[in-house]
Amino acid sequence: MDLHLLLLFAVAFTAAVAVPGPNVAFAVAQALKHGLKTTLPGAFGFGLATAVHATVVLSGVGLLIHDNRWILTYLRWVGAIYLAYLAFSAFFAKSGSSNAEAENSSPKKMFVDSFLVSLTNPKGWLASLLTYPSFISPNVSYTTQAIALSLTAMVISLSIYGGYMFLAHKARAAFDNTSALNKITGVIYAVVALCLVLLPY
Repeated sequence: MDLHLLLLFAVAFTAAVAVPGPNVAFAVAQALKHGLKTTLPGAFGFGLATAVHATVVLSGVGLLIHDNRWILTYLRWVGAIYLAYLAFSAFFAKSGSSNAEAENSSPKKMFVDSFLVSLTNPKGWLASLLTYPSFISPNVSYTTQAIALSLTAMVISLSIYGGYMFLAHKARAAFDNTSALNKITGVIYAVVALCLVLLPY
């Protein structure tokens, strides 16, 4: 793998992931509502989704998505509906239901939720379609480059989303009111759902 290209890819991919978007907002909302210990596996969910994005794009299947944008539209609506459901549940949750929510919000669920939200985010797919092919060198083994780029992207995703979750967890300490936390996370989920539907990608 050309180390110069790999470094440039790392910079470009970090910039793409670090810019606040639906995935970042979802990670922050989860950490605010459930705390770092429960939510941190969600970072691995984002990492796995990154691996799926890379596999699809680098295997050539990404060309199918590029030529059939309706697939992204379908994913966008699936993600928006799911996030709207989470927003409704959080916004109208009773303040005394925190124990029940804690039982239903296992690390496994955080992992699955983050994975699904990332897979239904068109921004992630488009960023992958635009980024990976640009850093492939014709002079080096394609398989080696694909593996190197995929692993680099996964590490970056884990670090960035884990970092956002950590910061949100620190901010969570400022809220003693469970009802207020539910309202805030509900609003964040709703905003993310609207972004998926309304913002062009």
